[in-house]
Amino acid sequence: MRCFNLFIALFVLYFSGFSQVDTLYFDINKEAISKAIFNKKIESKIYDGIRFITDSLVVQDVIPNHVFGQLDSVTKSQLFKMFSARNGIDTTKTLMVFYQDTLIAENEFPEKSIMIFRDSLGEFMGTSKYNGIYFDSRKYRKAKYHTVEYSLKGFNKVTISKAKTFKKIKNVTPVFFYAYNKGLDLSKLKVIWHKDYGHILHKLFVTNNYFFRTLIIKPNGEYFVRYGDKFVAEKKDIFNLKDWEKLKNKYFKEMRTNSQNL
Repeated sequence: MRCFNLFIALFVLYFSGFSQVDTLYFDINKEAISKAIFNKKIESKIYDGIRFITDSLVVQDVIPNHVFGQLDSVTKSQLFKMFSARNGIDTTKTLMVFYQDTLIAENEFPEKSIMIFRDSLGEFMGTSKYNGIYFDSRKYRKAKYHTVEYSLKGFNKVTISKAKTFKKIKNVTPVFFYAYNKGLDLSKLKVIWHKDYGHILHKLFVTNNYFFRTLIIKPNGEYFVRYGDKFVAEKKDIFNLKDWEKLKNKYFKEMRTNSQNL
């Protein structure tokens, strides 16, 4: 009986050892940090967290939620020349850029739009039907954020809405860019989509492979990038000079607060 109990104990220890995985935490600059610092950072308004899971390791990264920045004069000049010559975009106005990394083929769109719920580290929690206005989130009250997987009809509807909304704002031009096209006939889309040739926007504004969906570029080269998988239309207030400065100062103040671990 004693031998049997020893066998069971060894069996449990053996397999529990393989079931446990280490969790590593990394800052935005890929330096290792403690769990406490990681949790503190992702509670701030300028950072989010993301989790990567393997059989033997869990990695949790601090990632930017949004960034304010300034293009240098040479980069700004070349980018604006490209916008004007290739895309016919008026760079004397503030650009509200909506960026889609990949336009999927028509048969890859879901038949109906759905809402996708994720936790604070981007882990999938579940879905709900979405008709453009209503979705049921009662089962996912602990979700940190949600995104929409649009049907083709829903995708057209939301892009038309964004184009109309931002055209109404003085000195603002909404534009739409994509990096890859998996076979979608662009005539099926109801707004003009420009190809990001050479992935110029991608190279300039993607940080550590953290993709963006919305980007604001001002005529003076100042910019704001919203990272993550959220097809967000920024609040109209951000285009007001006073509010822009207020939000920018708040961002850099938050950056200074977290600077000891950057």
